[in-house]
Amino acid sequence: MRLLLYEWCCSGGIQSDIAHDILQKTPLEDFLKEGCLMLEALACDAEKNTDLDITVMVDATLPVTKIPHFSEHITVEKVPAGTNRSSLLAVASESDQIILIAPETHGILLRSLIAIEQAGFGDRLINCPMPFIQAAGDKQTTSVMLAAAGIPTPAGCTLSAGESIPTGFRLPAVLKARESAGCDGLRIIQNITDFVTPETDSRLECHIAGIPGSVCCLCRADSIVPLLPFEQIFTDARQPVYIGGRLIHEDYHARMQSLAVRSIEALNRATQTKAHGWVGVDMILGSCNDGTDDRVLEINPRLTTSFIGLSRGQQGGIIHPLLNHIGGEKIHLTPWNTEACEFSLS
Repeated sequence: MRLLLYEWCCSGGIQSDIAHDILQKTPLEDFLKEGCLMLEALACDAEKNTDLDITVMVDATLPVTKIPHFSEHITVEKVPAGTNRSSLLAVASESDQIILIAPETHGILLRSLIAIEQAGFGDRLINCPMPFIQAAGDKQTTSVMLAAAGIPTPAGCTLSAGESIPTGFRLPAVLKARESAGCDGLRIIQNITDFVTPETDSRLECHIAGIPGSVCCLCRADSIVPLLPFEQIFTDARQPVYIGGRLIHEDYHARMQSLAVRSIEALNRATQTKAHGWVGVDMILGSCNDGTDDRVLEINPRLTTSFIGLSRGQQGGIIHPLLNHIGGEKIHLTPWNTEACEFSLS
């Protein structure tokens, strides 16, 4: 099977016009560090499956010090300047399966997948259906759909670009772009003086105290398999930065996995689709042991950075179980190497 791995930051996406706008506010290095780790981990993991012929796309314009490294068994397809979209479609046409990773920021993930679908290669994507991605990519839409299904989410509201904070909104609060990934543009508002007028449509929500966590799931139409839950690690700042993850205590596992599966099922029903491939669910764990004060923050309809830790924790990797699952086969996971699962992006 010919498998194509494409990670937007390292595979040519930063050549796009949208990237030029984003990079005026965020240093290129911040994007490339995480993207490079993800792409290298993906290739290393996929290589454990001897049935795969793996191609990785790499931006030919990257600085030498920022180029991801792969083994000699991986085919590297260089993406010349100005050919991001055409190169992706050309390689996609020669692939049997495609794993595409891109941020939800400014609809980048959705636009990338639509381009592949319109070219006639949509059935090769190991990604969720477009309505699911469109809903999950909008934090306000996700929250509304989850709340309607009885899934607990933080109370909040939308703010249009240039709009001020509503009078009397309870602080502390969190301001985040409606279409964003990770901590992109996220700001903690402890006092009214911390508020900065948003430049894009945003969601303002109550800050929830607790442990930040995430659960990644392998999804197909008739099955959602939750993997080991992680605690997310952030810097302690007004504009926090996501810097890694570690396995959370086993006492939290069952309630986190249940909440993740119920959240994906809720979005499936709301969008009248079925999640497909890898989906991550971010949440805050409250202090109640029964989980009544847990809150779901967002759903990520793509491979997330937790893949790095989960891949390290499986002797045979996690790509093989993912491919088997979406192919309708039983998945076989080896005992987890829990110490190897911890990872850092710093």
